[in-house]
Amino acid sequence: MPRQRSQPRVARFFKEAEEISPRHVSDKVSYMPWGADDQMPYDIINLIESDETLSTCQMFNAEVCYGSGLVYQTDEMCKRKVVNEVEEFFLDNDMASYFLGVCQDFKHFGFAVSVIILNEQGNKVVRVLRKEACYVCFAPANKEGVIPQVLYANWRNSVRAEQVEAIPLLNPQSPWTDLQAQVKKGKRKFAVVSRVPTPDSTYYPIPYYASLFKGKWYNIKQLIGVAKEAKLKNSAPIKYHIEIAKSFWSNIFKAEGITDRVKQQERINEEKDNIINFLTGMENSGKVLFSEFYVSPNGKELHDVVINKIETDKEGGDCFANVGCGYYRGGKHDVLYHACTLKSRGVCAGQIANEQFGQRQARTLYDCTSPAKAVSRPFV
Repeated sequence: MPRQRSQPRVARFFKEAEEISPRHVSDKVSYMPWGADDQMPYDIINLIESDETLSTCQMFNAEVCYGSGLVYQTDEMCKRKVVNEVEEFFLDNDMASYFLGVCQDFKHFGFAVSVIILNEQGNKVVRVLRKEACYVCFAPANKEGVIPQVLYANWRNSVRAEQVEAIPLLNPQSPWTDLQAQVKKGKRKFAVVSRVPTPDSTYYPIPYYASLFKGKWYNIKQLIGVAKEAKLKNSAPIKYHIEIAKSFWSNIFKAEGITDRVKQQERINEEKDNIINFLTGMENSGKVLFSEFYVSPNGKELHDVVINKIETDKEGGDCFANVGCGYYRGGKHDVLYHACTLKSRGVCAGQIANEQFGQRQARTLYDCTSPAKAVSRPFV
């Protein structure tokens, strides 16, 4: 059964005030929960997906991290056998999806988990897979402070022991030495964790954009959208006020010989639709309405139909032009995803965006400028 969850507490994301203890899946398997309710990664995803600006920002960061994709280089000194083995490896592994998925995990959660599978002899990597970070939990560290394994399962719901995949984790401090030792024990499948260095040392890294949820701009932007929607639904301005004399309908009924009350009401609705169609639509722009009127004995003009246009001034000031600037903490300037208006940026908005894009690419940790062979298609 799905777990019952309350609304995520935005201000307390990534850190919990209460002590978090290991949870047990079985007598032999335990893990460290990700957040007090063990739902923090899914709450984070929900918050990101709930904001079109932030979700686009995160996708942009992942694409910049991806760059031109993974590349490899086999020079003339390589034997033909080695070249064939390298090309066969990349044909048998979807490195494009793997690498972009890893970039997504880095930008969303600050770490990524890969699984390597060796051949029977234990001397060659034959498969490289990605384990989505949101479905990975770490086992409690041993006495030496080393995490022995990761647990892969759908932690959104309550899981049973047989639904959890336990994968030995190579020691991040000395993965090569640990790999050699594990291979001698007959193991061929391992997890490798890559973490973005952060100031705080926790089981699950605190991403750089955590300040976005701890601040006020995320909530303010959400409230602006709610307020604007409510205003559009509940306070739509009336453009025309149409006055119709009672005698107008009587004259129509008399002229057309309509005596049945049902047909009279249908004729009234039809005439109202005609008036509305006359006033609305681009094709009706510039049309003129003629109507008859007479003057009563007391000098008052009596019209059959009077159309009054109601003037509605543009209020403005409901959207903040600089609200997107708060999302610069996501590593992407607001001009790159049009979070600010062109008016506030002037005529040089395109040039600014181009310069910002170049700077953002230059800041990436991955160098894809080498004249090597591309093994994965560009996603950008």
